[in-house]
Amino acid sequence: MTVLLEARGLRRVHRSGRTALDDVSLSVAAGARIGVVGESGAGKSTLVRAMLGLEPLAAGDVLFGGTRLSQCDTRAFRRAVQPVFQDPRSSLNPRLTVGRIIAEPLECLGIDGDHALRVREVLADVALDASFAARYPHELSGGQRQRVAIARALAPSPQILIADEPVSALDVLIRDEIVALIDDLIARRNLSLVLVSHDLAVVARLCTEIAVMRDGRVVESGPIERVLQNPENSFTGRLIDAVPRLPSVG
Repeated sequence: MTVLLEARGLRRVHRSGRTALDDVSLSVAAGARIGVVGESGAGKSTLVRAMLGLEPLAAGDVLFGGTRLSQCDTRAFRRAVQPVFQDPRSSLNPRLTVGRIIAEPLECLGIDGDHALRVREVLADVALDASFAARYPHELSGGQRQRVAIARALAPSPQILIADEPVSALDVLIRDEIVALIDDLIARRNLSLVLVSHDLAVVARLCTEIAVMRDGRVVESGPIERVLQNPENSFTGRLIDAVPRLPSVG
């Protein structure tokens, strides 16, 4: 299977001296659905930010299509790998309309075509009416803002979505709707997904593979059904035991 994005031996040390990533590797193949889980401070968000090229590294490489990020076509990478962050209130520019927000990556990446049409298409993909293009983020609910954030990520037709806690700021009902939306979009568009979440139930719903992090290291990884039903690492077992009940996977 073709590897699209790969982290090799990543090491990240904060100014305080704390090691956030310690020899972490992760491969994202075409069509993969990988969940990254662990306690707060385990290094999950630092890992995906590094894979987006947003974190300086003390060691290791991130490769896109087999080429180091520092040497690859930046526009091609940004078009192919799109993020969805936890809090759309802070990730959406409050001074821009929804239409401008969604069109922004198309303009920045120099993507040709009818941008207004593309905005309408991706709004429909996230179950929002075309009239939302004229609204501002403060006029939207939390769930609607996250749908806009997903639409913006979809606009340049990426190959990979990297989602960092995309539903943790939402209430339970809206969270389930957004999880179902992500699941549908990933399947219909045959996208790869890297999902950071503290919620094992969400990971079990959306992912087929899992990487468990602790203290900046991946302590266990593999097919999600095997890891959740028969964990090999004691820390993974404690994470699972802390969840009242997980849905069946597979």
